[in-house]
Order: sequence, then C-alpha cells, then structure tokens
Amino acid sequence: MHRAKELITDVQGFDNARDPTAAAPSFAKKYHRYLQETTCDHDVCQYRFVFTNRPVSILHLAKQAQIEALVTVYRAQLDFVSLSLISSVFKENSPIVYVQENFCKDRTDIKCDHFAINPHGRYVTPIWNGIVEFGQVASDEQKQLAWSLKTDCMIAPHGCSDISEIMPELWKRVSPDSVSSRVRSTADSIAEGAQPLPD
Repeated sequence: MHRAKELITDVQGFDNARDPTAAAPSFAKKYHRYLQETTCDHDVCQYRFVFTNRPVSILHLAKQAQIEALVTVYRAQLDFVSLSLISSVFKENSPIVYVQENFCKDRTDIKCDHFAINPHGRYVTPIWNGIVEFGQVASDEQKQLAWSLKTDCMIAPHGCSDISEIMPELWKRVSPDSVSSRVRSTADSIAEGAQPLPD
C-alpha cells in the first residue's frame, strides 16, 4: 500500500522535474526490481514495471490486484508515462483504469493542454474500463484528478468492483451497469458539456 502510493507520487514527479527525460533513469534505478520488460525498437524505448499485492493476496486477505507503470522514451526524449490499476486481475472484465501523461509542451502542432476521460458523459459504459489521458500543460487541478487512483483497491478484501471505486473523483456509479463522469473532459461533445455534472 505504501509502495503503491509512493509509486504514484514518483510518476507524478516526472511532471515537476526540470528535465523529465533525465528523471527516467533515476526512476528505473529505484524500481529496478519491479522491471518486467524493456522494449527498444528504432526510435522508441519502453520500460514496463509491475507491482502486485501478492503479500496480501496470497494469504487471501485481498483479491489479486496490480499496478503497471510504463515509461516511454521517443528519440531520446520522454514521450509519456502511464499507470494502470487493475483490481481482481483474474476476474472476467477486471476493473482497470489507465492514466497517461503526454510530455508534449515543446511540440508546436498541439497545445498539450488536453484532459480527456473515457467513458465520459451521463449514464455511460463500460463501468469496468476507464481511460484518462492528459497533456503536460493541463491544469494542476486536472493533473491531481488524473492521478487520484485509490490504492485501497490493492488491499480491499473484495477488490474494487468498477472504475468509480478505483477513481471516485472522476466517475460515479449511477446504475448497476453505468457510470457518469464527475468532471469535464476535452472529449465531451457540445451536448455533454451542457449537461450538469452528478453530485
């Protein structure tokens, strides 16, 4: 649990680093024992780290869960970092939320201030698969929301049953098979943007 929170804080830390690309080797060194895979192909290198709750799940104190971190470098520059939290990993349609920050503030073809979530809107599906993607120039409030993964899912006896339990700041369960987004997203349509947000 403490390690999961520390991991999220360290992934957030890339955004605050003077040189995010230079921070990648330090991150890789700190979490070397969790490194599962390194893939390099031409201009891209990706480092995959996996953290599980095995100490509690092996004792049947919690459902199996894991957090996966990806650090992707493109042409010697940090491209994006991401986290996925998967609860009850051997259950059909295991709840998963994927969060990605794109390091694009130096690009001229995009503004890099996007903040997109999926599903988005009212009474939407699926309730088990959520995605958050945002740019380096998104607001501080949006960034805080994006990284608000509930690490309690790693130690909950029954795991977390849907994305609203993994990220209650972003989604609210409104029916047995649907959720509503709690925040505005750049993925919202004009009609969705005119609808009130749930409490």
